[in-house]
Formats: sequence, C-alpha cells, structure tokens
Amino acid sequence: MFYEFNGHRPTVDPSSFVHPQAAVTGDVFIGKNVYIGPFAAIRGDWGRIIIEDGCNVQESCTIHLFPGATVRLRAGTHLGHGVIVHGATIGRNCLIGMHSVIMDNVVLEDECIVGALSFVKAETHVAARSQLVGNPARIVKQVSDEMLQWKTQGTAIYQRLPREMQENWKPCEPLLPGEGSSPEGASPVEEPPATYNYRPWKETQVEEPAAGYGYGRRTYTVEEYLWLEESSQSKHEYHKGEIYLMSGVRVDHNTIQMTMVIKLGQKLRNKSCDIFSGDLKVYVEAEQLITYPDLTIVCGESLFRTDSLTELINPGVIVEILSPSTREYDRGDKFRFYQSQPTLREYILVDSQSILVEHFTKTEHDWVLEKHDQLTDILRIGLPEIEISLKDIYERVTFLRVTR
Repeated sequence: MFYEFNGHRPTVDPSSFVHPQAAVTGDVFIGKNVYIGPFAAIRGDWGRIIIEDGCNVQESCTIHLFPGATVRLRAGTHLGHGVIVHGATIGRNCLIGMHSVIMDNVVLEDECIVGALSFVKAETHVAARSQLVGNPARIVKQVSDEMLQWKTQGTAIYQRLPREMQENWKPCEPLLPGEGSSPEGASPVEEPPATYNYRPWKETQVEEPAAGYGYGRRTYTVEEYLWLEESSQSKHEYHKGEIYLMSGVRVDHNTIQMTMVIKLGQKLRNKSCDIFSGDLKVYVEAEQLITYPDLTIVCGESLFRTDSLTELINPGVIVEILSPSTREYDRGDKFRFYQSQPTLREYILVDSQSILVEHFTKTEHDWVLEKHDQLTDILRIGLPEIEISLKDIYERVTFLRVTR
C-alpha cells in the first residue's frame, strides 16, 4: 500500500514491483526493476528515502530515518529478510544479511557484505568491498571476486522478479486436497531456466591464496589501510595502495616463531636491542609496503613512522617463517621489497616443513646467502652478535616428532 504524508507521495518506476502488503509512505523514490517484499515498511515521513535501480528489499525489512536525514540504497543493493536500515547510505551492489541493523549516518561503500544478525553502529564509515559480521559489526576480511560474483548472481534473480510478479502474480484461493497434483503423483520438476542456475554459497567457495587477494577495484591510502586494519580481525599487507589478506599460520609455523622470540630474546637481554614478534608492522617507505614480519630485531633506538608507534621503520634483522602459501613470495618479491629498506642488514628464512634456514647478509655490493640444513648447525646473527642452534629452533615442531 502507498500512503501520502504531508504532501509527499511515493514515486515508483512502473518496472518495479511493490507487494501490496508492503507499506510505502511519503517521500520515497523507487527506481527501475526494484523488488519490495511483503511486510516491508518504508517510511519517508521525516526525510527522503531513495531506492535506486535493481535493489531488492525482502520481507519484513524496515527503512526509516530521523528528521532531516536521507536514506539511499544505491543500485543493486540487496537487503535480506528482516533488515533494518535507519538513516544510512548503502553503496552499490552491497548485500545486507538477514535481520541485520544498519544505524544512523552509516556509510557502506560499494560492494560490501554484512553478515546476518550484524549490528553496524551509528557514524561508521566502511570502505568498499569489506565483509562485516558481529554485534557490533567488525571487518573480518575483504570481499573476494568469487563472493562478489555470487552476490551479484543472487541479486540478478530478484531484479528479474518484478516483471515476473507483474505478469504472473495475482491473488487466489488455495486448492483443496485432491484438486491438484499430490506430492506423490507430481510429475518430475522441470529444470529451472539457465538464468536461474544459482549455486549455494558453500559451492562457490575457493581457497584464497595469501598474495593476490586484493581489496578490489580501487587503491587505498596508508591512512585508510590503517583504519581498516584497526577494525579487522585478520592481518593484511599493504603495498602501493593495494591491500592483501595474509594467510593464517599452522602449528609448526607458530611454534618456530615463539621459540625464536623467547630464545633470541634471552640472548639479547643485555645488548640494547629490541625483538618484536609478528604483531608489529614494518613500514618500507621506498616500496610503500606495510607488513607483519614473523620476527624483527632492532639494535639501538626503535623508530616508527608516526607517534602511534605501530609501524617500525628501522629493522636491522627480519625473520620470516616459510609456509606453503608464502614460501615463494617470501623468497622472491617480498625479499626484493625488503632490500630497499636501508637499515636492513640480515634476512633470515626458516622453513616450517623441513630443516632449512636461509641466512642472507648484506655486503657492500650484494646479499650473501648461507644455508643451514642440519640440526647441529649454528645460525650466527651478526648485527647483535648472537647464535642459536637449529636444534633449538626446531625443538618442538611436529614434523620431527617420532610416533611410538
């Protein structure tokens, strides 16, 4: 039903379908090929609500606002069942999961996905292609191309629905038992049209590599990246405006990292050096790189990019623990990026699946490699002049345990 309020009447493009059990009031504009489901309440009584082309507002959604505000759903936005949007702006091709709440002055940029039952607090600004979940909602990862394709295909079904509803939908009385085909006697269900071939999300998921997992079609400033990272539950690497999800670590990776932090930390106690684990970011200005080395050593004063003390700028030694998904990157491009950091003197790679330590030392003209592949070998780090045996590095890893 449509209702005029204070002289404002809803405007609806004839290509859209608004269910007669929905209530649309006042200053509401509905664009082309929009589907509004039953029991949706869209109240433009105190301000304007704009629902752009191709949006989908499912059953029992509520869209409202405080006096003087504007709500805008940009083209292709998909609101799941029971969503509440109050005074917010939702970007193009976003998906808001069932029974989520998006509060006042929230801005979701394009192609975001909000998980079901999430609560996005007022005044929150979310960068494009972010995935949020929880109460309050937090960014947990970025929307991959596969996720976005799945979302777009799902919304396309609803974008075709308004015309089909106009052509084939009408009130009716239900059949009585026996008047129609019973479930047992029903003929085989015909295959859906090709345009409706839509796979559930679990069938579309792929394993995402650590590198190459970008935030999408735009670049980000360092400040934008740091803002995203502060609210994320995962770690991401920043390189020249692009952001990449860092892969999770396995138990041996974590064991080696913690062992080295503890043992090397004990040896550095009286050497005026700091040792940092993988939770501290390192900033390489020449490459516009911000990343999380597994272990970093600084001798002398530790310097940071800003007063926030979150991005170290003068690493002397960097240690990376090699995992299957990061091995080639750590040996290749990442090492090349690190080489542009003038304070770096030693780069150490420790394999987490075999006994192998690769120790690169910077000389006047080049980087010299020394390999260690025996538990009896000794790794000698020159900058703070300390030693650690491979037996100590690998003392608790699972791949060396013998099952009795």
